[in-house]
This record gives sequence, C-alpha cells and structure tokens, in this order.
Amino acid sequence: MSTDGMRQFAVYGKGGVGKSITSSNISAALSQMGYKVLQVGCDPKHDSIATICGRLLPTILEVVREKGLSQETIDSVIFKGFNGVLGCESGGPRPATGCAGKGVYTALEFLTRFKVAERNGANVVIYDVLGDVVCGGFSQPMRHGYAKEIYMVGNGESLTLWQVNNVMKAVVRLRAGGSNVAVGGIIDNMRGVPNEEKVVEAFGQAIGVPVIIHVPRDKTVQQAEFQGKTVIEAFPDSKQADVYRELARRIMANTKTYVPTTLTLPDIMNIVKGEMVAAG
Repeated sequence: MSTDGMRQFAVYGKGGVGKSITSSNISAALSQMGYKVLQVGCDPKHDSIATICGRLLPTILEVVREKGLSQETIDSVIFKGFNGVLGCESGGPRPATGCAGKGVYTALEFLTRFKVAERNGANVVIYDVLGDVVCGGFSQPMRHGYAKEIYMVGNGESLTLWQVNNVMKAVVRLRAGGSNVAVGGIIDNMRGVPNEEKVVEAFGQAIGVPVIIHVPRDKTVQQAEFQGKTVIEAFPDSKQADVYRELARRIMANTKTYVPTTLTLPDIMNIVKGEMVAAG
C-alpha cells in the first residue's frame, strides 16, 4: 500500500505499553484536524480499534476464513468509528495452527490487493503493530514499504526500553537488507518511573532518536477505555486530550526520520539507574 500523497506510519510497542490507546487517540485527533484516517490493527489481540469503534470487532483473517476472499468480504471488515475514522483488525491464525506474524502479513496483502485505503479516500494510514517479537510477520509494515516511518511507544522501565531497542535492531537490519524505513521518534507513555522524562530522554539520546512527546499518566485514559472510547471522544476538553492532539500535530509536522544505533541491556540498565540515582 504505497500510494503517493498518503501519509503512512507505524506505531510499535510491546503489549501493555499503551500503543493501541496511543494510536487510537492519534487517529481521533487527526480526524478532528480534517484527515481521513484508516487505522490498521496488527496484533492478534484485535483490540486496536476497540476505543475508536466502541467494541471488539471481527478480524480480516477470521472473516476471510468463514466467507472466502473477495472485495465484499474485505469491505465487511472495514469499520467506521468516531468522527469517521476507519479501522480494521488483521487478526491471527487459529490457536496452535500458525504464526501470528504471518497472519499480519496476509491481512496487509489483502488490504493492498483490494486498495482499501484508496477506495475509502484515506489520506493517513496508521499501522498499530505489536512490538514484542519483531519476526518476519510483524516487521512487514517496515519491510515492504507500508510504513517507511515508525514511532515507538515506550516508557522509563528498563525492560520496555529493551524492547524498544529490539525494534531499533530490526530497523537497522531491514535497512541493511534494502528496506526504506527509519524512526520518526519515541513516544514516552509515562508509567510513573522516578525521573522518567530524563530516563527516556537519555535513552533517546543514546540511540540517536528524539523523544517526540511525554504523555503523562492520567486517570482519564482508563476512564475513557472503560467507556469504549478514546480520551479525545470521552473527555474532549481534558488536558490529556490536548496532549494527544499535540502529539498528532507533531507527527504530521515531522519531516525527519532517524537511523538508530542500538544498545546492550547493561547499557540500558545503567541509563535507568543513573537517572534514578540523580532523582534521589
């Protein structure tokens, strides 16, 4: 899905880090800015668009298995949610029958074959991708030009930063293999780690990728999720909604991408410990 004039980027993050909440609030904010957004959930949990559409929805792969592959089938799993945001979920194979990453690859091929973004008039496509294991399937948005620009959701926890670092390794390897992919920035979805902003800033400086924004930990995020909504929809006048709007603006204004360096786990631990000690 490599279409001129269409902004495409991927949001990667390990499970539980808040990548889908972040992606959905970006989508909601962009829709209010006048963009036609398609959000593609690339995670077998199929919860990427749950707060855009208000509930868990059928996935591309499960519906194709049931009804067969056709344009009508694919169109039936493209859902319209808050403020006209379009969304779909790749899904995965039946348990114990195949690779979840391969399922993502297959679903992206279907979206490309039937020109889903183009036919629906999308001018922004966001791929919300599981970043726990960047195998061949989960690397597809980077590998095959679906998203030449990626954003990493992380926080100040050492193991989360290690997982961010692993995705950075994938970027480096893919570039060495000829893929045109780079990193647009780090989104610090804060968890309350001591001196967290400085921890993440120091990590970003060490790998050569800037922190695009620090998203504060706020109760409105969970409250909105309980309602099956984004913060943008549930609490439009909140400070947290303004943070997501600012994040969306910064991404759309960004014209730079970065090729990261990578660290060892001891390097990361030293960064975290050093900033925690500095915090007292």
